[in-house]
Amino acid sequence: MQQLEPYWGRRALDFVDAIEATDSFAGVITQFEKIIGDLGFHAYIMARIPTAGEALAEMTVANGWPAQWFELYNRENFNAVDPIPRHCFNTLNPFEWKDVPYDRERDLAADNVMMRARDFRLNAGFCIPIHYDDATSAVSIAGERPYLDAETKSALHLIGVFTHGRLRALARPTLAAPARRLSEIEAEVLRWAARGKTAWETGRILQLSERTVRWHLEEAQRKLMTKNKTATVALALVNGEINL
Repeated sequence: MQQLEPYWGRRALDFVDAIEATDSFAGVITQFEKIIGDLGFHAYIMARIPTAGEALAEMTVANGWPAQWFELYNRENFNAVDPIPRHCFNTLNPFEWKDVPYDRERDLAADNVMMRARDFRLNAGFCIPIHYDDATSAVSIAGERPYLDAETKSALHLIGVFTHGRLRALARPTLAAPARRLSEIEAEVLRWAARGKTAWETGRILQLSERTVRWHLEEAQRKLMTKNKTATVALALVNGEINL
């Protein structure tokens, strides 16, 4: 187990490098499918969470769900009762499907969606909410027996957020770049954090105190309105505030 932790952290950072160098939508998807496949996931969807009156199919950025499940999900309007996208509106943190809060005895419609997903070998899943200024999106991945521990969840968080952002950029390349919110020093400490450096190590590199580094990390987190360092790094990468 000790060997897996740095391995998946490194794989995630290498993946981000590869995505940045990829200029085709299909190329990004191929790399995404490969890395999640190595963890036992065979299905995924990336989409903006529909609100009332909107159809999931129209909000979808990339669809790797089984075709029959996607058709059934849309035909039966499962999105209206699915507890997973519903929970995305209420949290900034990634979560396993099994941990999504709902009353399994009283909310029978929600429980039915979860049970029907198993018919398509979607037994276990991991969902990554992504909150933009104007919408809530998500990357949701699933498989029969995927490998999930604390380190791989952190890696998948980074992978999911960055993949979604990269695909949006490729799909709409004419969008103006978002205004920068981070100062140069905040961006610099985040770049070192993205490379796995601790606050103490970053302080040694930049000739700052550990306390000062932590303060800049907290400021970056506050400005980007994220919950932890991993989410801050991921969103900064997606927004083009930092690169590796």
